[in-house]
Amino acid sequence: MILLLSVLALLSASLLVDGVNGQSRNELKARGKAGGNQEALGSGIDGERYKTACPDYKHYAVVPHRPPSKGPLGLPYQRPSPHCRTFSSPLVEDIIDNITARMGDKDLARIFENAFPNTLDTTVRWHVDGTEKHSQQKQYKDGSWAGAQSFIVTGDINAEWLRDSTNQLAQYQALAKKDKKLERLILGAVNTQAEFVIESPYCNAFQPPPPSGESAVNNGQDDSVHPVYEPSRVFECKYELDSLAHFLALGNQFHKSTGSTAFLNTRWYNAIDTILKILEQQAKPTFNPTSGKFEKNEYSFKRTTNRGTETLSLLGVGNPLGAGTGLIRSAFRPSDDATILGFFIPANAMMAVELKRTAEILKSTGKGNLGGKLQERADSMEKGIWEHGVVTNKKYGEVFAYEVDGYGSSILMDDANLPSLLALPLLGFVDASNKVYKNTRKMILERAGNPYCLVGKAFSGIGGPHVGLQHAWPMSRLVQAMTSDNDDEITQALNDVRDTSRLGLVHESVNVGRVTDYTRSWFAWANSVFAQTILDVAVRKPHILFGEVAPAGTKDSPQADQYTKGSLERHQLSPSPFTQFHTWFTHAQSSHVHQPETVCLSTAHLPSGSVSSRFVYLKELDAKGFVIYSNWGSSRKAEDVQSNPRASLAFWWHEVERQVRVEGLAERLSMEESQGYFGLRARGSRVGAWASEQSKVLPEDQGGREVLERRVKDVEGRFEGHEDIPVPEFWGGLRILPEMVEFWQGRESRLHDRFRYLKDEGEKEGWRIQRLSP
Repeated sequence: MILLLSVLALLSASLLVDGVNGQSRNELKARGKAGGNQEALGSGIDGERYKTACPDYKHYAVVPHRPPSKGPLGLPYQRPSPHCRTFSSPLVEDIIDNITARMGDKDLARIFENAFPNTLDTTVRWHVDGTEKHSQQKQYKDGSWAGAQSFIVTGDINAEWLRDSTNQLAQYQALAKKDKKLERLILGAVNTQAEFVIESPYCNAFQPPPPSGESAVNNGQDDSVHPVYEPSRVFECKYELDSLAHFLALGNQFHKSTGSTAFLNTRWYNAIDTILKILEQQAKPTFNPTSGKFEKNEYSFKRTTNRGTETLSLLGVGNPLGAGTGLIRSAFRPSDDATILGFFIPANAMMAVELKRTAEILKSTGKGNLGGKLQERADSMEKGIWEHGVVTNKKYGEVFAYEVDGYGSSILMDDANLPSLLALPLLGFVDASNKVYKNTRKMILERAGNPYCLVGKAFSGIGGPHVGLQHAWPMSRLVQAMTSDNDDEITQALNDVRDTSRLGLVHESVNVGRVTDYTRSWFAWANSVFAQTILDVAVRKPHILFGEVAPAGTKDSPQADQYTKGSLERHQLSPSPFTQFHTWFTHAQSSHVHQPETVCLSTAHLPSGSVSSRFVYLKELDAKGFVIYSNWGSSRKAEDVQSNPRASLAFWWHEVERQVRVEGLAERLSMEESQGYFGLRARGSRVGAWASEQSKVLPEDQGGREVLERRVKDVEGRFEGHEDIPVPEFWGGLRILPEMVEFWQGRESRLHDRFRYLKDEGEKEGWRIQRLSP
C-alpha cells in the first residue's frame, strides 16, 4: 500500500542534520551492523562470529531491555546490538536522532526509536546488492535471481509476505536517493518480489529464495490449492488481490522517490504480464453470462481447519460472483481471512490506483501499449467500484461497502489490515474530503456501524475475524490518525497506541479489556506503520509532537533541476492557512532549505502605484499574521505602508520546489511587542538598528561607509555598560494580516498544484479553499 507516499514526498528524503546531539555522521555510521554482504562494523570485532551469538529476536523482543525511556512509562530500548542488526543506514540513524530529540513525549519517542529501524534491524534475512559478484549468487539460465535481491521477512515468521514487505520498506523509500545502499536494498526487494510473482502469482507468502541458502519452513497447514505450488518456494498460497497491488506499489514508490528505472528489467515485465493474466482470470463471473453455465475459477483453496475464515466455502471455490462489474475477485483479505463476497473493495481500489501509477511509468519510458493496457484495466476497476461498491445505508447515507458480489449483496464493515476502507485516502483512491468516504469513515469508526469496531476499558480500535472479537489492532488507530485533520483525534490515537506498547514495540493486536493480552511481540509491519504515522504527523501537525516551532534557518541542500519532488492534494491541507504554513515551514527546515524564513516583501506607494520589493526575514507567525521587523522611520517600505497599508509576501523554497504567497493588510506592532523581539537580538544588531538611517544616502564626500561606522561608534558609547538597549521608536515589527494565502507545489510540465485560502467568515474555520489552475 502507498501508505506514506505523500508524506515521505513531503519529507523529501531529508529529515537529516549533521552532528545531531554532538555526534558526527561518521560516528553515526559506526553504529549498525550492515546486512547481506555489507561490511561488518566495529573495530576489532569479527562480525560474522559475533552474529552467531546473537539471540533470536523473537525471544529478545519479549524481554524489556535498558535503558528505559525518560517518559512516565519508562519504555525499554528494544533494538538489537549493532552487530546483530541485519542492515544499517546512517540516514536512518540521523532521522531517529533528529525526530526523537525534538519530541516532547519521550515514551512516543522511544517507540519511534525502536520501530522506525525495526525492518532494517531485524528482517533483512538475505540481501545481495547486485553490483559485485557474490559467492551465493548463482546464475540461472532463465535470467532469474539476477542483480540486486532482498528477502524481507515479516518478523517472527521466517517468510516474506508481498504486502508486509512493501509496507515494511515504505518509510525508507524517500531516503533511497540519498543512500545508495538503501536504494540497492529496495531495488533488490522489487526484483525478489518479481520472481515470486512470476513463479506463484496466486500466492501471498514465500520461502527464502533458492540462491539465499536459507532453509524453508513448514507452515503446518494441510492445504489443497489450485494452481499447485512448490512448498519449498511458497510458505502460504492464499490469493489476495492486494498482494499483487503491493508488488506494483513497491516499484511505484521506488520510482517516485529515486527516479530510477533500474527495476524495469525483463523479469519485471514478465511479472507485469503475469499480473495482467491473473486480473483477466479473476474478472470472470461464476456463471457464463450468456449460457448460465457454471465456470470453475482458475483458483481454488481448501484447508483442513475448524476456523471458517481460513478456507473458502463451496469446496474451495467461494461464493458466486456476478458478471459485468469490472471488479476483480480476491479470495482472501489482507488479514489472510477468506472473503465472504469475493469483490473486495479496498484491494480493488488499491489495484486501480497502482495500475494507473505503473501505467504512467511505462508511458514515460516508451512502453505506451503496455501502459495503455494497465490504464484500461484500472479505469474499468474504478468504474466498477463506484457503480457496485457504493451502497446506501439508512443511517450513514452513501458509503463504500467492504465486499460485494455483483448481484446486489454487500458486506458493511472494515478490518484493521491494510488496504482497508479507512485507508482509502492513503491509497490515493479518494480525497479525505470526499462525501462517500466521510460517511464511510464515520460508519466504520462507530460501534453501531462496524461490527469489528471494538471498545474496551483498556483500548479501542478496529479488529477483525483474524484475531477474534476482543482484540483490536493498533494499526487501525494509526491509520485513523493519518486520515484525520483533528488534533485531538490524532493525539488520542497516538497516546492509546503508546499505552499499549509496554515492550517498546507495536503489537499485532491488543485485548481491548487488558493490554497485557496481545498477539505478536515482534510484528515489523505494525512497527513500520507506527513510524510512518510519526513521520506523517511530523509534517502535517508538527506541533502535536514537537510543540510550537519558531522559524529558523538550516543548512544548504542540493538544488533540484526539475519539478518532480512532490504533489499537493486537497486532503493534505489543513483548514487553516496558519497551520498549513507551519507544516510546510517545518518541512522546509527538515529538508535543508537554506534560510526558509527568507521572504520577499512587496509594497506599493500611492498615488503613484510604484511597487518596491526586498528580501527580509520572517521572525514570527502568530494567530493574527506574519511578522517581520525593520526600520520604519526612513525606509522605502515605511513610506509605502504609510500611504498604502497593503503588502504581499512571497516565500520560495527551491529545494522542495514550493512557494507560498501572502496578501493582506499591514499593521505596525506596538512598542511593547517590538521590544520583546528587539531584546533577543545580538547586541551588535541592536546597536546597528539605532545607528542606521535605513535607505538614506551615505555621501561619499563625507566618507561614505565611514559615516555609518562613526554612528555605530557613537551609539556604542551611548549605551556602554548597558545590556538592555531600548527599541528605537522608528524601528519595530510589521504584521501582515492575510486575506489570501496560496500554497504552490511544483509539478512536471509546469502543471503545478496550487491551492488558495481566501478569508471567508462564513466558513467554519474562517477560510475558503480553492484549487487554482497552474
